[in-house]
Amino acid sequence: DSLYKGPEFPDERIKKILDDRQIPYEYCENVEQKTAELLMKNYVVGWFQGRMESGPRALGNRSILMSPLREENRDIINRKIKYRETFRPFCPSMLYEKARDYLVNPRDAFYMVTTSDVTERAKQGIPAVVHVDKTARPQMVRREVNPRYYDLIRAFGDLSGEYVLLNTSFNIKGEPIVCTPREAIKCFFDTGMDALVMGRFVVLKPGKGT
Repeated sequence: DSLYKGPEFPDERIKKILDDRQIPYEYCENVEQKTAELLMKNYVVGWFQGRMESGPRALGNRSILMSPLREENRDIINRKIKYRETFRPFCPSMLYEKARDYLVNPRDAFYMVTTSDVTERAKQGIPAVVHVDKTARPQMVRREVNPRYYDLIRAFGDLSGEYVLLNTSFNIKGEPIVCTPREAIKCFFDTGMDALVMGRFVVLKPGKGT
């Protein structure tokens, strides 16, 4: 049911790492709602939560996230963060119970390893995660497996009308997925990400406001 088998870092340890480096942050009790609001501003968000995923895919604990609503966001991620070929698609992380809104005859797909044809709603509503051949490589998210990531997608959907996020692994081309808070901070400041959310702490690049 879960591939979240790697290390995790409690909020107390994340706070100490941020304080030691004198990195300004905001503590948010409802970090899911706060992050959804940042995504609605079309920010690129580094999302670092709970236990790291085991395996080759970022499944919502070591992820870079962006709104899927604008087609150009795919190119923004490639240009500012991933530095990779433009033809490579990004994953739509979606609520499990909303899959039929976006996928044609969906089968369970929890690990971002299978493709599906997409619906007309997906083509119009979430173009940043629809591949050129009108397919997607989805991750369906169940609340009992990853409650914080599920609640984030739901919060974004309540704001936008689309219960999907663009999800890609928290790394740049040629480097492994980040594992620790220190690695996440390094990747954040070394790329064009706008916000970093680790646990309940939100870090914004200068000039991005609150």
